[in-house]
Amino acid sequence: MHISINQYTDSDREQVLSLWERTLPLDAITEDMFERRVLLDDNFDSSTFLLARKDGKLVGFVLGVYARRLHLGDADPDGTRCWITACGVHPAGKLKEVGTPLLATLENRFRALGRKECRIAGYPPGYFTPGIDQQAYPHLLEFFVSHGYEIFHESLSMDASIVLFTVPEKTLQIERTLAAEGVEIRPYRRGDLLRFLGFLERTMPTDWVRVERSNLRKISEGGFRTDQITVVTHGEDIIGYCQFEGSHFGPFGVSTAYQGRGIGTVLLARTLERMRHQGYHDAWVMWTDDIAAKVYSKFGFAQTRRFALLKKEL
Repeated sequence: MHISINQYTDSDREQVLSLWERTLPLDAITEDMFERRVLLDDNFDSSTFLLARKDGKLVGFVLGVYARRLHLGDADPDGTRCWITACGVHPAGKLKEVGTPLLATLENRFRALGRKECRIAGYPPGYFTPGIDQQAYPHLLEFFVSHGYEIFHESLSMDASIVLFTVPEKTLQIERTLAAEGVEIRPYRRGDLLRFLGFLERTMPTDWVRVERSNLRKISEGGFRTDQITVVTHGEDIIGYCQFEGSHFGPFGVSTAYQGRGIGTVLLARTLERMRHQGYHDAWVMWTDDIAAKVYSKFGFAQTRRFALLKKEL
């Protein structure tokens, strides 16, 4: 079977979106999302978005990305990482026969660009899933493992119905105890801006800071509301926060020195309450771990998907 491999061009859009939907049914994307999160990504490089064809028909694709224009901070401290954010082979084709030359070609291009480690899916500015869904795409997981990729972490997505949610009395008691200690949990105010940014830059991952800066800009443009962000203060210091966008909950975090006091529990509960007040019936978290899942489960969240995060030294 002869497979030709070429890089993505404008004329490939419809075929790629169709194959994406066919091969990754739980993670199909719209044309708007394709433009926004792939083609208009600061680091997009068509030479690492490869397509495989047999007899002129598109039978496979692999989307690779690296820090081409936008530095990724602590997600890529040495500037030597790269990511595969999506990969699919038409069911009529054989994953091994189509996927192997696609992957080999992409890895060689990454090596030529000085990349030393390739990770699957979790590219900070534009991942679609944290990793490979172990239940939905076991064939993809097996394929990458067979080509030297190793699982280094697992993550999960969780969903909850919040239509009847109220803050439990136990959580209210934690909030009262915190208030007596000078810890306040309240909606973000525009006058918090510089302190909030300082807190984020000191304590949160680089990508979280990038996302929040974007949301803060949207507030001034009318595209995001201050009550979508909840902050935690202790005196003049901001020590924690969480946010929601639509029914998507998170991210949220608390300064290390203040963890273990129930602050995260109150943050989660008050944010879910505000989401319900605004008419949302459900809340979902794309990426969390088994430790945080224990907190989420107290408020009705249940695992919906589990992902394997993989990496390989090139």
